[in-house]
Amino acid sequence: MNKSKSSRDTIQNEEKYSNESIQLKTERVEKKRKSLFWKLPHKKIIITDRVITTDRKLIVKTRSIHICSLDACDTRKFRRIKIIKNEIWIFRYNADPEKAIIKRYDSYGKFLSTENWDQKKSFEDY
Repeated sequence: MNKSKSSRDTIQNEEKYSNESIQLKTERVEKKRKSLFWKLPHKKIIITDRVITTDRKLIVKTRSIHICSLDACDTRKFRRIKIIKNEIWIFRYNADPEKAIIKRYDSYGKFLSTENWDQKKSFEDY
């Protein structure tokens, strides 16, 4: 038997997905660093960003790691998420600024495109 989707099934599925909204949850964990038995003056900060639906389904999850010493923070891996106009933007930054990119996904987690991250703009400017 060959089952094909009717137009009614497609409309119902579109309505089902259009009612869902996505939200960004951020979790921050700070750990003191140790060398053998001594505590070091700097700490490791791990920021976990999750994009979830209203049904608590996980769409995207990223982790960003910072090493902070007193007032100054050094970024080892920078991966943060922002929701802009019902799209999920993942900002990726490493030690080489020329390789900094922005990956764009739709609200269902499907990949759209990749852009170069303009060095003049910060994460908060977008």
